[in-house]
Amino acid sequence: MKTFFKILLVLGLVMVLASVATGVVLLGAISDADGMHIVINGQEWNGGTLEMGDAFGLFLAVMICGLVACVVVPLVLLLGVGLPLLLVGGLFVLCMAAVLGAGAVLGSPLLLIALVVWLLVRDRTPRASRRAAREARRMQQAHPQP
Repeated sequence: MKTFFKILLVLGLVMVLASVATGVVLLGAISDADGMHIVINGQEWNGGTLEMGDAFGLFLAVMICGLVACVVVPLVLLLGVGLPLLLVGGLFVLCMAAVLGAGAVLGSPLLLIALVVWLLVRDRTPRASRRAAREARRMQQAHPQP
C-alpha cells in the first residue's frame, strides 16, 4: 500500500510540474503572438514587463491562494463535515447509554432475583476440593478396581 501511495504522489507532482510548464509556455506564446492584446482596465498588459511592486503583489496573491487551498479548505471540511458527524455520534452514544441505564434500573429486581437463585443453587465446595474430586474420578475411571 505504501508503494501505491508513493506512485500516486510522484504522479501528482509530475502533473503539477506539467501544468506549470504548460502555463509558462502558454504565457510565452501569448506574449510573443502578433495581434494579441490583453487589456485590463483600459491598459494593455504584457506579462514580460512586471515591475517589482507587481511581482511582489503577484507573489503575495499566490501565497495567499496557496494558504487558503492548503489550510483553510481542509479546516472548513473538517469542521463542516467532521464535527457534525462527531456530534451526531456522541448524541447517539449518549442516548444508547441512557436507554441501557434505564433498562438496568428497570431490570434490577429481576437481576436481584436471579442473583439470589444463583447463590442458592451454586456448588458451595471450594475449587481445590472440586478439582481433587474430579481428578480422583478420572483416576478411578482410568484404573478400575476389580
